[in-house]
Amino acid sequence: MPKVSEKSKVLSKFDGLEEGLRKHFSLLPELINNISSPEPALAYCFQKIEMAQRAGLYALLMREYRTNPNLAWQAVDKTDITRSNFSEIYHDISGNKLPANLRDQIKPAETIRDRIIHGRECTTSQIFKAIVICLTYTEKLNDAFYQNDGFRPAGPLIGVTGRKGKQTLDARTTTAVLKGLGFKL
Repeated sequence: MPKVSEKSKVLSKFDGLEEGLRKHFSLLPELINNISSPEPALAYCFQKIEMAQRAGLYALLMREYRTNPNLAWQAVDKTDITRSNFSEIYHDISGNKLPANLRDQIKPAETIRDRIIHGRECTTSQIFKAIVICLTYTEKLNDAFYQNDGFRPAGPLIGVTGRKGKQTLDARTTTAVLKGLGFKL
């Protein structure tokens, strides 16, 4: 039986994602197939994970607190979201906890990413494995948000932040809410 290449494993994993995640990572097949090195594909995956995290926090602020959309996005955009504090920020906004082992699942990919960013060598196989880990992590992040909050941050957020007939808070009240949640404005 022929050995399945790591590249094929990544593309197979991508093809198996639900539609919203395939759209979220829409450039991944092009990066994998048309660029000679997989490093840009890994960087792209981490960028898309961070975008999903920020979108999730923004959507929570809008859903839970009806904050002013512009101020809510500014607060999320200005916040330094790190590997270690994302779960805390999420909990502060939603009152829910992400699975304790969720963070551990992305760590092997972070190790590979860090090696590349700091000029160290990694094999192509290691990088492709890290990309699969990123996709799996994002699936689990989506699942955790869906279970806790009823939406998936990596994918279309149509209708997530709106509640028909309910006004958003004015700027002054939104500022107070955001500061109360620990955001710096």
